[in-house]
Amino acid sequence: MKIYLTIMGCLIFTSILMDTDCIIDHHVETDVHAGRNETTDDKEYTEDRTPKNRSWLTSSEWKGEHLSSYKEKKRFKKWKEQHISDFIAWLKVSAKEESKVSGIPYQLYVAQSILETQYGTSRLCKDANNYFGHKFRGNKEDRKMFLVASDDSPTDRFTRYKSSWWSMRHHSKILNGRYQKRIKGEPTIDKWVDCLCGGRTIQQSQAYVNGGGMVYATSCYKGNVSYAQKLIRIIKKYKL
Repeated sequence: MKIYLTIMGCLIFTSILMDTDCIIDHHVETDVHAGRNETTDDKEYTEDRTPKNRSWLTSSEWKGEHLSSYKEKKRFKKWKEQHISDFIAWLKVSAKEESKVSGIPYQLYVAQSILETQYGTSRLCKDANNYFGHKFRGNKEDRKMFLVASDDSPTDRFTRYKSSWWSMRHHSKILNGRYQKRIKGEPTIDKWVDCLCGGRTIQQSQAYVNGGGMVYATSCYKGNVSYAQKLIRIIKKYKL
């Protein structure tokens, strides 16, 4: 009986440890968004362990690195799952409407926005309505027109939009004006994803850049998993 209880105790303890370690689900990594390396001294949190005085989360907070107890991790996991579900549901509706105008598959809008905004929680998204990581190309010094966030350099400027609609509409114009012409034949979602990076893999994208091609993001050819591969993972994971 003692042996049985000891074994059962170990199993329960092991189960709790595993549940604690895995309490923050590993969604597709969004480590390519602007401001991903930002930190903050604001450490006040709600009961859900989300920031109390700001609407955005740092990358480490999104990963749950600010959590300590099992109870905190459980609460944050519940909030995170609901947030992701709500964000994708809202985004799908907006993307499908924009797709009717642009002809671009709605899945691409959703997947890119997830990557570029850390599921809608980045500072760029919350403070600038920038859902696709578009940089500010103007010469004006009016801070109302851009937001500074670390990306390819610590002082990169990103466009501020009046609303999410303006961000999505501008994104449509950029995709159709710069990338759509690369697609041959029927513009499927796979072809759209590949045309952003000049290929699906890191190697293919690097070769495309070496040949003088321009890609949507440097993460197309940097890192272990390409930007294009992450988009496909998101589309498959959330069955878009």
